[in-house]
Amino acid sequence: KIHQQRGLFVEQFHVIGAGGIGLAIATSLYKAGKQVLLIENNPEKIAFCKTHGAMVDNQSFPINIEAFENWAPCPNVVNILCVKCYNNDEILKKTNDQSLLFPIQNGFDELLTSKPLIGEGIASFISECRPKKTIAAITRSGKLHLGPIQPWTNMPLLFELKTALRQGGIDSHLVAWSLPYKNTKLMYNAAISPLTSAGGFENSALLKPGKLRTFFFQLLLENYAILKASNQPMGTIGPFHPDKVAWLLTHKWVGESMAPFFRPSLKKTYCSMFHDVMGGVTEIENYNGYLSRLAKTSKLPSPLNDLALKVITQMASERSTGNAHWLNAILDAF
Repeated sequence: KIHQQRGLFVEQFHVIGAGGIGLAIATSLYKAGKQVLLIENNPEKIAFCKTHGAMVDNQSFPINIEAFENWAPCPNVVNILCVKCYNNDEILKKTNDQSLLFPIQNGFDELLTSKPLIGEGIASFISECRPKKTIAAITRSGKLHLGPIQPWTNMPLLFELKTALRQGGIDSHLVAWSLPYKNTKLMYNAAISPLTSAGGFENSALLKPGKLRTFFFQLLLENYAILKASNQPMGTIGPFHPDKVAWLLTHKWVGESMAPFFRPSLKKTYCSMFHDVMGGVTEIENYNGYLSRLAKTSKLPSPLNDLALKVITQMASERSTGNAHWLNAILDAF
């Protein structure tokens, strides 16, 4: 089921998850004059927000916040899911087919495939949140692509959402279909996240010359090959389409010569999985696990994804921080 041409002129939004992306979205909608309610399950974040507000890039906004346990979806209110995929189950238990759901997530979650989403967002910007506080900072600029899960559906409502977010300062773009952009984001995330999480370092380290960069490029190529073999559409996020990225990486000297130019944009940025492994639960099944399963349907090998999946799963089971031991467990098997 897909919501068709309904909910126009929506003024109320529930933003579920007061992390980096959730705070960026909530404050943007607030600046656009919309009614916004943050939903969060961390009591320290809730207390901080009630006292200090929601803060992004040193600007504070008096946005209301409510504990998730007390939250219930309301008719004609758009619920924007800015949580990890592993939180979806408990959220979906509170919703029904009439709930207006709009996830902004990176991984692929089978739980959402049967839900009547009004669309979804794919963020190429990075917003990082301080632990236990509703304080976030945009550490890497980028776009937010908004689109329907089936081409050209719910476009008026999504146009409204795009317009409001753009008015609030987010570089939002309406696309005819979200899947191509979600696939491309997965291609990148499923290479960046496991490696930086295993090593315990910032994203820019992936582009330093050496074995790590070689593995990173090979993992990107494997992700691309899986998506291509499965006939998955891909869109352009960043300066190049994935087809061009794959060509550059296949021509080794070209890819290596360009790496230094992209490295500064990744300085002091971290993937969210970096911290999740210490909590014992990650989205690795929604990233590399999804690609491994997709590869099997196309009878394609996925050794690098399988390896990343194995190591990150082990790290999470031990609640370990990233270090040289875990990184070598990946690189030495390469």
